[in-house]
This record gives sequence, C-alpha cells and structure tokens, in this order.
Amino acid sequence: MGYPLKIRGRIFTISPRRTIHNLFFLRAPQGVLWLNLPHMNDQLKAYTERYIELEAAVRQLIARKGNSLCSQCSCICCDAVMCIEAMKSPFLKLIHQQMDEYDAEKGFLTATGCALKKGRPSVCYEYFCDDHFYNQPDELHADVLKIIGSLLYHAIQNADGETSIDDIQTLEKLDLADFQSLEKNLSESFQALEIIQAFYRDGKMPDESLAFLKTIRIPEEFQ
Repeated sequence: MGYPLKIRGRIFTISPRRTIHNLFFLRAPQGVLWLNLPHMNDQLKAYTERYIELEAAVRQLIARKGNSLCSQCSCICCDAVMCIEAMKSPFLKLIHQQMDEYDAEKGFLTATGCALKKGRPSVCYEYFCDDHFYNQPDELHADVLKIIGSLLYHAIQNADGETSIDDIQTLEKLDLADFQSLEKNLSESFQALEIIQAFYRDGKMPDESLAFLKTIRIPEEFQ
C-alpha cells in the first residue's frame, strides 16, 4: 500500500517509509556539458547551459549542508515515482540525456542513490525532511535552507504563461518559450545563491539581502 501525494497538480503514490528527497551526498556533476542538439535555438541552449550550472551549484551547496545528516540516516528518502517527471519532461531529458538508464520499476534509483548527474526534477531539491530543519541553528537558517531548495523551481517558472519549462510537453514548444522571463528568473536564482553563499561564509544577512531572498518563489506545498 502507498499514500497519495499531490505535487504540481499531479497525484503520486508514494510507498511506505519513503519520501521524495534525493541522496545529495552523491558526487556532484563535474563541469557543464555542451548540449549539441540540432533543434535547439541559441536562447534555449544558453538558458539550458546556465540552468545546468545552477543545478550543480545547488547540489554542491545542499551536499555540504546535508552530508552528515543524510549519511547517518537509515531510511531511503527517494521514490522511483518521482523519476517519471524526468522522463516525461522534454526539458529535463535534454539536460540529463540518460533515458536509456531508466528502469520501469526503479526509475533512476540505484543502490547508491540517484543515477541522474543532472536534470533531476526540481521537486527533488525542494523537499527536506523535518530532521534537516530541526538541526538548523535558528529560524533564519531554516528559511535559507528552504530557499536553497527552491532556486531551481524559481528559475523554471513562466516559460509559457503560468507553465514552467519542465512542464512544456514538446520540443517544438520549448523553442517558443518566454526566454526573457526565464533568463530573469534564472539570474534572480543565481543572485540569491550568491547571497546564501556569502551568508554561510560570513554569518551575516543584511536586511536588503533577506528582502531579496523573500522574492524567490517557494512551491506552495513546501511553504
């Protein structure tokens, strides 16, 4: 038996004793791979390459903050049902290009965690178990952690009206996405990332920096 979980308007059945958090202590991707696909226009290619940079930075930051806790946890926090989004989304498939590694039963999960080096669904970064928040030194650190997990979500919004780029269902429509809005979102996510990195380095959060972080959109189910 499983229990239903509604994410992005879709109903997923999650198996018992599992959540949707990825195993971030796996090795982060090394560098950015060029996506040399003939149908990609220059705007899509440029956005995709910067998105890959952002995802790598987010993974590395979460790994530094969550390694010790995740490595001691005896629970498996991923569920193969979440891998479906990485196979359904043309945008995510352009990024990870690991379709041949997908297993109908296990998804991209292996004995050591998720096989996807990049192009994971944004929800994989958005969720943190209660233990992560419990172990934060104060409420500000907990809020910052939640924002880290939302940087990719923020970057992909409004690609076609209210539709995020990972929900666009055809390659042809990807070329027609609103890249002006997407680049603005992506730049905001990078700016927020720099603020968070400085906060962890210096231990200071100026009021104007905190005000900017609050403009990053957090998925409703994780607010």
